[in-house]
Amino acid sequence: MFLELIGFFKPSDKFDSFYYKQLSDKQKHVFKAMTAGIKMFTKEIEVPLLTMDEISMIFNYIMLDNPMFYYVSAFKQITNVNNQKCIIKPVYKYIYFFIMQKNKTIKGNLQIFNELKCKSELEKELYVHDYCLDNFKYDNTFSDYSYTVLGPVLNNTAVCEGIAKFVKLTLDYLGVKNMIVHGKAKNPVNNILELHTWNIVIINGKKYHLDVTFDMTLKNKINRYDYFNLCDEDIKKDHIIINNLPACLTAENDYYSLSSSVVNTPGELEVFINKKLIQKIKTFIVKIKNVKDKENIVNRVISIAQQQYQNIFNCGVKVEVNYNISQLIFEVSYI
Repeated sequence: MFLELIGFFKPSDKFDSFYYKQLSDKQKHVFKAMTAGIKMFTKEIEVPLLTMDEISMIFNYIMLDNPMFYYVSAFKQITNVNNQKCIIKPVYKYIYFFIMQKNKTIKGNLQIFNELKCKSELEKELYVHDYCLDNFKYDNTFSDYSYTVLGPVLNNTAVCEGIAKFVKLTLDYLGVKNMIVHGKAKNPVNNILELHTWNIVIINGKKYHLDVTFDMTLKNKINRYDYFNLCDEDIKKDHIIINNLPACLTAENDYYSLSSSVVNTPGELEVFINKKLIQKIKTFIVKIKNVKDKENIVNRVISIAQQQYQNIFNCGVKVEVNYNISQLIFEVSYI
């Protein structure tokens, strides 16, 4: 039953992940042995002798590839007397019965997404993104659960690592290829550089950055998509990639491009706002490109928004703007 529940969460047992492909043949053998041992809840796993650094790297890759291994926190390595093999001892955080119960809970949670099985990859990604924004909150208490899929599933809270693992688990379940990545990023709220975790997804054969946590952090009156399918050039405006990752070279599935919410000039911004006001939309988001004067851009957006309202309704109005200056994205609200 335990293996059945674990196997439920991956679309296949093929070892074709990005991280796995970075390993040597010997390291791949250890990767497979450790993965199989953890799945079996094995206390000791015998593998060919490698250095502690190599074992640590492989263990980290396994944890990135397998969000369901939330019950493993570390490992211990014991070298055999013949100096040819070593024993890996996974450190399990929970007892077997606890893991079985939580796996059933996670399985039940994933079945919420069954109705998406026939949708496109982009539709699946968008649904998972919005599900996270509508149901989860960032955990400022930094509880142990929040670094794993247990945080979102059990408590509806998590830190960036737990959110990225939930996204991977769910997209894996839906058959959308993706991976978890580690790096650093400037928090869009306080602009502080900190360690961060997000995802890379493959949509229609093309790779994109997806940072659900940052969109959760930015959510105000409406959902944000500032970090939905960005290319390397855009994500690097406030993220630092510290590992060798797959190149994300296109932004054609960036949410704001798909929704025609990108403008290039003040004149285009006036037209965009005018259309929203005619449609009686009082809160909307716009992404501005080719900005030369970032220091005054917020006041410029407010001024244009007020002027367009005056032109249509012949009266003044107060405008509130929440902005992501790194990505030049503005949430405009008439209040």
